[in-house]
This record gives sequence, structure tokens and C-alpha cells, in this order.
Amino acid sequence: MIELTSFTPQLQAAHWGWTIAIFLWLVGLAGMGFFLNYWIRQKNFVYLLTVSGILGTLLVVSHLARMLNLPFAVFSALADFSFNFQSWMFIGICLLSLLCIGSVFYSMICAKIIFKSEYWQNMTKSNWFNGIFAALGVCCTIYSGFLLTQAVGISLWNTALIPLLWIMSGMASSIGCIELFMIMKWIDPDTVRWSRRTSFWVEVAELFTIFAFVHVALGSALAGARAGAEALISGPHAVMFWVGVIILGSVVPLLLNLLTRSHKILACSAILGIIGALLLRASILFSDTMIRSCSKTWRRLSGLEAVIT
Repeated sequence: MIELTSFTPQLQAAHWGWTIAIFLWLVGLAGMGFFLNYWIRQKNFVYLLTVSGILGTLLVVSHLARMLNLPFAVFSALADFSFNFQSWMFIGICLLSLLCIGSVFYSMICAKIIFKSEYWQNMTKSNWFNGIFAALGVCCTIYSGFLLTQAVGISLWNTALIPLLWIMSGMASSIGCIELFMIMKWIDPDTVRWSRRTSFWVEVAELFTIFAFVHVALGSALAGARAGAEALISGPHAVMFWVGVIILGSVVPLLLNLLTRSHKILACSAILGIIGALLLRASILFSDTMIRSCSKTWRRLSGLEAVIT
């Protein structure tokens, strides 16, 4: 077993708590949800994704502890036309802002609050309109995973598998919400007949990606990556990983989809998949319990301080 306390760079890095875990989960749900919405185009689902995207963005902005300064920083940047395009946080805030504004616009059309004409209603059913949201959703999900790969001093996160893992788990939680909406008859079942089959293969892909992530980390030449992987599978939060993510979040939903067609059981399966996606992000964030002072690392890697000040 590798001694975690021997890694000075990781001790100086950050512990991203539940705020960031929930942010990553909500953005994954909204992002991959809009990707799946290309095929279902249901207004109740759009409402959920809109709320999810806005809440996720508010969480990450509030975590920066500069919630009041951010609007002034954006106004100043627009006025001076000075944007820090080398900052991943700046790029991310732009993507999340586009997702929030666009989803509110989409929801207002669906609810016929302002945009009531047939032109606007037909537009929400068009391929190009939903294709834009699908692409934006995938970009936001990839960004939320890529942001972790840029964290300085945490070798476990420095892998391209995290964005792929976020996509798979975002798909799993989005399909779980679709199945719940279908069971509650908030979504026309005829439009989502593919959900069970897709859910099965997504869970398989998610399990394979998790295995690849852990396997690559354990075999890494970097001691920090191996330490983080060992903390993930046998550390203080290993129960969250093995029970919450692997067994209840992936294996059980996969088996239930194969063995039963009961709506009540499928609803439980969907809820487990949604919770499993959250616990996956939390377990990876918490995999190194020696990491502290996340806020400073977040601002350092993002460069947002340079934009705001």
C-alpha cells in the first residue's frame, strides 16, 4: 500500500467537496440530457434539464466566492473586449452560460410564455435546433470532466478517461430520469421505447470505463496516480465506490433491466442509476482524503481571478 502522506504536491492540492460533486453531476445530467433530448423532444424533460443546468452553474459560481463580482467582471470584459481565452474556467463559464440562457429560451417556448407562435413551436421540433443543444450539452459535459484533468498536483485526475467517464455516467443518469418520467407518464412512452436497451449498454460502457480508469491509474508510472487509485478502491470512501457506484449504481440497475419489466422495480433501478452517477463523481473527488484547500487550486487552474480583478 502506498503511503499517501508522502506526496507533497498532492498535500498542497485541493479537496473538492460535495458542492463540486453536485455541480459535476448536475452539468452531466443537463448536458447529456440535451443530447438525448434530440430524439425525444419532450417539454417536461426540457424543464428538468433547464433547472439542472442553472443549479449546477450557480453552484460552481458560488464556490468561487465571487458571485457578486462575476457579473461586473463579465460586463467589464465585454466593455473592454478583453477575454482570457487561455483560461479553462472562462471557457467553461461561457459554455455553461450559453447552456443556461439557451435552455431557459427553450423552456419558455415549450411553456408558451412569450414565444407562442407556430413558428417558434415548429423550431423546437426541428433537427437543427435540437442538434445545437445536443452539441452544447456534450461540450459542457466534456468540459466538466476536462476541468479535473487540469488540476495541478492530483495525478489520478490527469487522464483523458475522466471526460469519457463523465459522458457515460451523465448518459446513465439522464436515461434514469427519462425512465422515471415515462413511468409517471410525463413523457410519451412511444418516444422512448429504446430507453431500456440503451440503458443496458450505457451501464456496461460505464462499468468498462470505470475499470479502465482504475486499471490505468494503478499501472501508472506516477506514484500519485497509484495512490489515488488505491484510496479509491480501499480508502475511507471505498464503500461509497464499491457499494454506491459499482453495485447499487451500475450492477443492480443493469441486472434489473434484464430480469424484470415491472414499473416499480424499474423506477428503483432508475433512481439507483441517478444516485450512482453522483456518487461516482464524489468518490473520485474524495479519493485522496489528504487533499486540502481546493478553492485556491480551482482559481489557480482556471485563471478566473485574472478576469475578475
